[in-house]
Amino acid sequence: MRSPVIYILIISLILISFMHAYGQPAAPGDAVENLESGSINWTVGEVYATGIGAPPARAANAAQARAMAERAAYVVALRNLLETVKGVRIDAESVVEDFMVKSDVIRTQVDGVVKGARIMKKSYLSDGSVEVLVAMPMKGAFLNTILPEKFGSTTIIPAPQTPAPPKPSDKRPAPVQPEPQRPSPPPPLLEKKAEPVQPAPPSPRQEPPAASGPNVVFKGGVATGLVIDARGLGLRPALMPRILDHQGQEIYVGQIVTRTNAVEQGVAGYAKDVNAAANNFRVTDNPVVIKGIRASGAARTDVVLAQADAQALRQLGQKGDFLQYCRVIIVY
Repeated sequence: MRSPVIYILIISLILISFMHAYGQPAAPGDAVENLESGSINWTVGEVYATGIGAPPARAANAAQARAMAERAAYVVALRNLLETVKGVRIDAESVVEDFMVKSDVIRTQVDGVVKGARIMKKSYLSDGSVEVLVAMPMKGAFLNTILPEKFGSTTIIPAPQTPAPPKPSDKRPAPVQPEPQRPSPPPPLLEKKAEPVQPAPPSPRQEPPAASGPNVVFKGGVATGLVIDARGLGLRPALMPRILDHQGQEIYVGQIVTRTNAVEQGVAGYAKDVNAAANNFRVTDNPVVIKGIRASGAARTDVVLAQADAQALRQLGQKGDFLQYCRVIIVY
């Protein structure tokens, strides 16, 4: 019969292995999705994976054994990272692995980006093994590989121009015949003096009304960002989430965002807390907070807004550029 100490030791080893699998750095309010081979921090926009390498049985010395264990751990970590990256959702219809299967070019480019992952931490275990934690950002090179070439808005809105004065005509105008002078009518017998009109007091400067309602919270002025409250909708994060109106018309993503901004900024950030999202640097100091009414798409990555809320967002988007520069955070 095994002693309780052995059972405690076994349970401790299981917990330690679990922590090794999901021990990636994350703040308490970060939106982290754990997969079998690693994890995705949608708030930070990075993918993490770990690998453990054992020292060889026959090594020339301790230094060689450690170096070979580090190398083995790094190779395993990259393999786990690639498997995690394959499961990243691109939109409501596809994941990264779908694109890699369809295109050898994309598969080769994704492999190259994964191999360039940085080492965040090395841990040396008591038995001589080494654990390596690697991280890969989803913005930049990776997103540039995944996004379709034709993704994004290419429409440039021209600045308003002052109308040009009419061009002079070569034709000379016809001479105007003077009208015959008519005798002026006699003055009225009695003129009634008009009462003086009292000038109205100057009204204070009118500020644009703040968008408000059951699903919209905004203090007014020019919006600097957008926070979508999608809690309780069963939403799942993705690289290219869309915001739709109740009729399925797109309000935000490819028709608004340029490909360059999407690659550099990421289409949207994610969070678990509305207050933390509203104070995030991504949406700066005056964001509008809108509550979504349901999740849409096969993978439930898109957010649908009510009719009045969608109209309010369109109006605010016309006054500012926060949508064009991807200043969007989705809380789920």
